[in-house]
Amino acid sequence: MTDIIQETRKYWGNDYNCSRAAARGILDYFDHKELSETIDKALYAFGGGIGEGSICGAVTGALAALSTIMVEKDIDDENKREVFRKFKDIFIEKNDTLYCKEILKNFFLSDGSVDYDHPERRQKCDHAVESAVLIAKELIEKM
Repeated sequence: MTDIIQETRKYWGNDYNCSRAAARGILDYFDHKELSETIDKALYAFGGGIGEGSICGAVTGALAALSTIMVEKDIDDENKREVFRKFKDIFIEKNDTLYCKEILKNFFLSDGSVDYDHPERRQKCDHAVESAVLIAKELIEKM
């Protein structure tokens, strides 16, 4: 089995947004490639906090993959909610927030857009994507 960060990097940085890359990296890593291709179509709009700085796309992608795997494993609703809560709590610990606009607060331009070419912005997004997939991996492996 390859490293989950390697799986994610196949997408992240290759015309895939943070949401799609996180979901596909997680699902590919856990041998759900057919689900990875399907979920990818649904996550186009979720990068960059649905394009407006809302919930981080890496979070939405990782939660989508996590949810998909839990459904496949027939995890009950109460345990799903607990896993989602743990995921969010740990992501906040590592990134200080769930919100893209707060993660990227130093990279917004006067017109409200994000300076996607700024190298430090890329580092922030890399950290968010990597932490999201590593948190999901840890939680999935405990199931």
